[in-house]
Amino acid sequence: MTLKVHKKPHKFRPIVCCAGTFLNCLSKWVDYHLQKLKQFIPSYLKDSGDLLHHLKQFHRLPPTAFLFTADAQSMYTNINTDHALEVIGKWLDDLESSGQLEDKGISIPITALKEALTLVMKNNIFEFGDMYF
Repeated sequence: MTLKVHKKPHKFRPIVCCAGTFLNCLSKWVDYHLQKLKQFIPSYLKDSGDLLHHLKQFHRLPPTAFLFTADAQSMYTNINTDHALEVIGKWLDDLESSGQLEDKGISIPITALKEALTLVMKNNIFEFGDMYF
């Protein structure tokens, strides 16, 4: 268990080592291919420095503009896995059929990627005490 000291009240998060497991290896393969696709997500920001770079291009924000931050609560446990797989699968199919991947010289086995993503997202389960996550 690790303590999330930045949360009030403090919360614990279980830590599970899956190094060397089949799902760990498959997850790395999925991540390797998905990393190539970040460039196709218009809202993607690499980090806070990237955000500052984009904001500086405005030179001056309109007086009615507001900057704010948000924190997702239990984001991963609240993702509907079936819906996520459907949306990501459609996005991958659209990238492939539109020729965008080929135009950028990106070669990704889309069918295998979707199948691997399904295996990872539907089988990444662990037991802690009498609870399953």
